[in-house]
Amino acid sequence: MKITTSDLINYLRNYKIHFIGWSIFIFYEVVIMGLIRKQFAPFGNYAFFYFFNITLFYFHAHFVMPAARMKTVQALWRLPLFIVIEVFVYITITLNLTSFLHRNGYMTFQSPPYFGIDAYIGMSYRVIYFILFSSAYYYILGYFKERKLVEEKEKERLLVIIENQRIYADLIKSQHAHLKAQINPHFLFNTLNFIYTSTRKTTPEAAEAILALSEMMRFSIEEVSHSNTPLIGELEQVENLIKLHKIKSHQELYISLDYDEEVAELEIIPLLVMTLAENMFKHGDLLQEAYPAYLDLKYRKGLLKLETKNLINKKQTHPSHHIGLDNVKKRLKATYGERAAIHTSKQEDQFMVLLEIDLNTQ
Repeated sequence: MKITTSDLINYLRNYKIHFIGWSIFIFYEVVIMGLIRKQFAPFGNYAFFYFFNITLFYFHAHFVMPAARMKTVQALWRLPLFIVIEVFVYITITLNLTSFLHRNGYMTFQSPPYFGIDAYIGMSYRVIYFILFSSAYYYILGYFKERKLVEEKEKERLLVIIENQRIYADLIKSQHAHLKAQINPHFLFNTLNFIYTSTRKTTPEAAEAILALSEMMRFSIEEVSHSNTPLIGELEQVENLIKLHKIKSHQELYISLDYDEEVAELEIIPLLVMTLAENMFKHGDLLQEAYPAYLDLKYRKGLLKLETKNLINKKQTHPSHHIGLDNVKKRLKATYGERAAIHTSKQEDQFMVLLEIDLNTQ
């Protein structure tokens, strides 16, 4: 892998504290103490020992301390054991390497390395010196990690508070909107009732249309807020919808609504049947006696099956965007999940919908 200049700069920027810290430490030990003692060693000697010292520092902090499980009781025996092993292995490796380099003339040491108890004891203080610094670094690192974790949790808590406040504000707004929606329809229904009373004797057909419209609107407003509603109420509104379209068109409409007695007692989410019925009136041709439309509901062994079929209206002024069917699919998915499915198909200029809901687990 090729290392670019930008990669090197980013690495130095990310670990600049480490480089600055080690630079100050090495400068103090080499330059300051060298001036005090008036004695300096070759550069290679310094590079050799500080390489092992720095390696020991990070190895102890990132491997030995976590392996000792510092936050458990096991650390009482694990940590001393690991430190003893660490000191012994470190001194053994450095003694062997310095002896090899000195014998072969690669490096010259003022005090030639030798193996013995005195050598191990003499070097132990230096190893423990770096181990103590490394342990302090481990705890400082842990402190900053825990502090960052606390800050993140506090940030999450504040975000939750802000979100709750937003939800509460939206709730208040929706409550006001709901109250307003209750007031406006109340006035509308009173007005429709007045018009119905006024026209019932003079134009009974218009009065029937107003009555059907009023019942449909009342159902849509009152029942839409419920999670489930009795199907019988919605089926009655579908019949009102058919009646209203027949009055409006002044023509015979060939459409039928059929359902079993068991269906009327079921409860499902509201306005599914109404939406499919409206879709038939909006996009279907219901004037052909040879191609009558139908809406059929059956209930067998916990499965509600709803089928519609109608001739496609080829004279539509606006193309179908299937918004109503898409809304039905989303509501079914949100409420019933995999227990509901809706399928559409076309055959010989006729459009068919099959909707199935498994109500066994309700």
